[in-house]
Amino acid sequence: MTDFLKYSPLLISTTIKHYLNGPPRPSWNLKCHIFWAKYISLLKSSETIEQKQRASFSFRPAPVQDGVMINEFKIDNKYRNEAQVHLNIILKPFEHVLDPEWKNLKDDGIISEWVQFPNDEWEKKEIKKTILYLHGGAYYSFCKENHRCITSSLAKIANARVLVINYRLAPQNQFPAALQDALAAYLYLLNPPKDAGFEPLNPKNIVICGDSAGGGLSLALGLAIRDVCDAGLPSCAGIIGLSPWVDLTISTASILDDECADYIRNMKRGTANYAESQASKEYKEKDVALAAKIKNGPKIWHDSFERPDGRLHLYVINEGLAIPYVSPMLAESLGDLPPLLLTAGGDDRFRDEAIYLAHRSSEPTKYKGPSYNAGKFEKSPFKTPTNTTLEIYEEMPHVFQFMEHAFTTKSYERIAEFINRVINTLNEPLPPSTYNYINVKGELSPLKELHKNVLNWEKIGIVPTIPHEMN
Repeated sequence: MTDFLKYSPLLISTTIKHYLNGPPRPSWNLKCHIFWAKYISLLKSSETIEQKQRASFSFRPAPVQDGVMINEFKIDNKYRNEAQVHLNIILKPFEHVLDPEWKNLKDDGIISEWVQFPNDEWEKKEIKKTILYLHGGAYYSFCKENHRCITSSLAKIANARVLVINYRLAPQNQFPAALQDALAAYLYLLNPPKDAGFEPLNPKNIVICGDSAGGGLSLALGLAIRDVCDAGLPSCAGIIGLSPWVDLTISTASILDDECADYIRNMKRGTANYAESQASKEYKEKDVALAAKIKNGPKIWHDSFERPDGRLHLYVINEGLAIPYVSPMLAESLGDLPPLLLTAGGDDRFRDEAIYLAHRSSEPTKYKGPSYNAGKFEKSPFKTPTNTTLEIYEEMPHVFQFMEHAFTTKSYERIAEFINRVINTLNEPLPPSTYNYINVKGELSPLKELHKNVLNWEKIGIVPTIPHEMN
């Protein structure tokens, strides 16, 4: 009732627009249109970071599946400590651009939950299908509760249990805090405590999945697991990115496309937009302290990252934008990863990122990333193509799985098929990598020519010039 009163003027105006002028895209019903309008109103607010975070925590985009069971618990900090040991190794080249505070744990564990359905008999099964889900929210907002409409749907259609965590949010906890928490959750699944209620999981029963920033974090986690392979950390069965945010340099054309019908605004000025507050004051003070350390270390960033208007994002300082575990699309190589399923909407701001990452992973010798990484792929030990499935859904916005649309159902069906293939419950070989376009009739076809433009984009990984710099 409170939610209805809060949004009632918006609901009335959107309903009138829907029937008078039509929805933003022809296939959208009224529920889709209302979700789109509510999300825009949430993102438009000129509030402090803390206010934006609080507002995001109470946002409920769609209903949760009937009959779902939610079991909340905490993952002990010993798993974070173990994750830190691994991350210290792979993050060593980037230490001078990182806020060291990620190593100082301020709580007693990661707030988590199991999403499942009664009588699933998961514990008794030989193949325990498990999804580790990482929520979206630009790394500074939202939580596991917002995403129960997605996680409960995944648990139901995939007949799996879903582990969801509230990873630490920026700017209070900047990169790599979220990655540390994600890796800790994976380690928890591989070696749970005695009172967890399940035995250590076979990593080939685990699929990592996330949306938006959580999709980027899922791919970053996949890269981290791959890159610490010398430590004996086994890879998962597959990774799913729903509209994954994998390029924090915002370098692709769809990010700036004014014609797309997404609820995410044109991102030419990044995501660090807010009214000043204690949180913004504290991270800016940290940036000043970090500046001297950065100057004394090697330059690992492109000149375009140095912007007169300050940070692009709350998650990481600009000098760290091209770190592969921040922007997986820009990694030296995307080969030798577990099978990938990447979905995005045709009107998705992050569409081009998904397309480019899909091609870089499945054809690593052909698509080698940003110009400033020239020659690095040749030195990488990870050159084997990654089995990748890309699906672009016509007329759909960012993370359209939040919407009550026929494509949401279809995408869940495709996700369930992917999970069954990679966990090998179907006992079938993986099909070759594919890039699919799915029209409003549900028909699959190759990508359209306009979707291939990003493959020839010469400014991959280069932060675009902001308007006042062009005058």
